Amino acid sequence: MVCTGTQILNLRNNSLTGIIPPSVGNATKLMNFSLAGNRISGNLPKEIGNLSQLAFLSLYDNQLIGSIPAALFNISSLLIASLRFNSLYGSLLLNEENIVSNLEFLSVSNNQIPGCIPSNICQLRELQVLSISFNNITGETPRNIGFLSKLEEFYIGDNPIKGTIPTSFANISTLQYVHCTRNCLEEPIPPELGKLSNLRQLSFGHNYNLMGQISEAIFNISSLERIAVNFNNLAGTIPATTGTIPNNLGNLRELTYLLLSSNQLTNEPREHELQFFNSLADCRMLRYLEVDTNPLNSVLPNSIGNLSSTIEDLYISDAYINGLIPPVIGNMNGLTELSLGGNNLVGSIPSEIGKLKQLQGLSLPYNKFQGHITEAVCDLSNLVKLFLQVNELSGEIPECIRNVSMLQDLWLGSNKFSSRIPLSLWTMSGLLYLNVSQNSIKGEVPQDIGGLKAIVELYLSGNHFSGMMPSRLGELQDLSNNSFFGQIPLSFANLISLEFLDLSLNALSGTIPKSMERLSYLKSINVSFNDLEGEIPSGGVFVNSALQSFLGIKGLCGVHILEVPACTNPGQQSKSKELVLKVVIPVVISSFLIFLLISIWIMKRQKKGKSKDVEKVPDIRTHQLVSYHKIQRATNYFDDSNLIGVGSSGSVYKGTLSGGSVVAIRFWICKVRKYAKGLIPNMK
Repeated sequence: MVCTGTQILNLRNNSLTGIIPPSVGNATKLMNFSLAGNRISGNLPKEIGNLSQLAFLSLYDNQLIGSIPAALFNISSLLIASLRFNSLYGSLLLNEENIVSNLEFLSVSNNQIPGCIPSNICQLRELQVLSISFNNITGETPRNIGFLSKLEEFYIGDNPIKGTIPTSFANISTLQYVHCTRNCLEEPIPPELGKLSNLRQLSFGHNYNLMGQISEAIFNISSLERIAVNFNNLAGTIPATTGTIPNNLGNLRELTYLLLSSNQLTNEPREHELQFFNSLADCRMLRYLEVDTNPLNSVLPNSIGNLSSTIEDLYISDAYINGLIPPVIGNMNGLTELSLGGNNLVGSIPSEIGKLKQLQGLSLPYNKFQGHITEAVCDLSNLVKLFLQVNELSGEIPECIRNVSMLQDLWLGSNKFSSRIPLSLWTMSGLLYLNVSQNSIKGEVPQDIGGLKAIVELYLSGNHFSGMMPSRLGELQDLSNNSFFGQIPLSFANLISLEFLDLSLNALSGTIPKSMERLSYLKSINVSFNDLEGEIPSGGVFVNSALQSFLGIKGLCGVHILEVPACTNPGQQSKSKELVLKVVIPVVISSFLIFLLISIWIMKRQKKGKSKDVEKVPDIRTHQLVSYHKIQRATNYFDDSNLIGVGSSGSVYKGTLSGGSVVAIRFWICKVRKYAKGLIPNMK
């Protein structure tokens, strides 16, 4: 409830919830109404148009929905209306009648407003700031935008607005800030904008369809602080900003940002060096210079050393730069980022790089640098990222690299390093990414590399590492194409954030740990061309793995991967073992005990028989062959009177041979029917 006599209602940043009731329209004396920074929801009531004395309306950073009441724009006293950071989704509509408004500031950015910019918005003749960025505004910018003669700031970025840039902007002499980034604008930037003598920021970046030349008149606006026309080229297939970079940039004495990357800008014809660097030497306020991804096709001039020490970021990558890095680069002692990657730079990395004490990022990949890494790099105590991959660098990795204690990214892959990695490198506790792949580095990786406490990705593939695979690793990725042997450490299952793992082309043995199924973030694994054996785990990343992950390994088996032999069913194996334990072993033991007891009994019977006939039995020292018929006669046809003993496998009889010799004859009972049929007739 708002009292009708209230003039100021300021309840911002109080975590309030609920809606704005229609009864708010009864507070006709209200001049300042602020509910910013709460959680107010619902529609903005049309009764707010009854607040005839309202001057300041601040409802930003809430959860309002629906449309902005058209009546709001007929409050003649309203000067400021801020509705940004809500969820408004109704079109921006103004009354079709003449608008009576003195609105100076209108911000509806960061909502979900669709539709076009209404053409009658140009009736807000007192408007100084118009911000409708980050919505779903379509269509074109009204051609009569020039009628907003007092406009100072215009923000329509991050909307799918199409069409061309209205030339009527040139009529707004007060205009200071124009932000039309990430739209779908087309055609050239109108040269008429060069008339905007008070312009401070001009941003048309990330439109991709802007083409033509940048008018030199724009570079004559001495008040300009920011020029951003970067990313107006779609993969080289759509015409983009073309032409040369003007040489009269020295007029931009207030220039802080010059962002010209990702276009088709070229160097002056018939010039060997980048001449525009000469005029930039007069831009003493310049901090950010980006001309990368342009076909400059030139060399870096010595005049680069004359650039202002205020420059922090210098990006000239992918720009067809040839030749050497001038040693005078060391004069730019304010640099924090230097990016010259993807060019045709040759020679060695100049030691003058070591003078750039503020440098945090040094990016020189994809060039043709040769020689050693200069130890001057070790003097860059603030260096966080060092990218030197895909060059022709050789020799040793400097032992002093440990002095760069802030280093997080070290990329040295695809060079010609051949010596061992310095032991100090394995103790760099802040290192997140280490890539030394595709070199000829030798030696063993220490078993305990726990000094790399923060490591996220480790690439060692394509070298000559040998020895056991380290068990203490961070979120490694690529250890392939080395000579590691031994088993895959069980500790790998603790790498819970691991996404990619390549262990191929080593000499690993043993089984793939089943515990690796628990690595829920693991997207790809490759263990090809090792000496592994056993079953391929069937869970986690292995569910979707293909044969390509297990090539060249004959000892592996699995049921879910084609062309890999199936393993014996574990269930059947366990049942067989159970059967052996429960049935077979007891039967064997029982049979053995029975045989032992019978043997003892027979031996006792034999001893008794021997004691009776010991005098009659001569010592037989030789073996002789006796026919079955003679055995029958000797035992009186196996008469029971001659029976000495009976066992499970047969009977023992006493027999007297024709020569008078007394012998013991064992008669085996054959249980196989086909043999019994042959014996029975002979026994009758």
